[in-house]
Amino acid sequence: MKNLYLLRHAKSSWASPGMKDFDRPLNERGLADAPDMAMRLKTSGAAIDRIITSPALRTLTTARLVAATLGLDSDIIREDRQIYLAGSPRLMHVLSLLDDELNAVLLVAHNPALTDLANDVARAGIDNLPTAGLVHIELPIEHWLEIGLGVGRVVNFDYPRNHD
Repeated sequence: MKNLYLLRHAKSSWASPGMKDFDRPLNERGLADAPDMAMRLKTSGAAIDRIITSPALRTLTTARLVAATLGLDSDIIREDRQIYLAGSPRLMHVLSLLDDELNAVLLVAHNPALTDLANDVARAGIDNLPTAGLVHIELPIEHWLEIGLGVGRVVNFDYPRNHD
């Protein structure tokens, strides 16, 4: 059994319109939402083996905040450049190459790819994964190579404004 956690990066800043998309930082709300969602993840009892993130500043910062909140070493984070601007098929390919010793993986990435991935892998029926939105998908597989369309089931779907 594998557990996949999909986390969209937290809210980013648009304060500098000329800034490259890749370099956009988190805004104040994002800096608060990422640790909040990590605490919800911690409360659920999740034991994350690896965090895979896009290297874009907003995703990398989100991943680091989550790892710190969960009390995980920063060496648990792996940046993967192919995640930035990837679609669902590319994300599924990245996941299919994971080491089978990893049982719980957190993927921190971007939309629309994460919404599409949740819908592809677990038929989640999610219209839009909000910023800092988190989807827990249970995969009844032994090998990451077995990940595919409709294999998983959504265990939980949460987002910052869900408890307001």
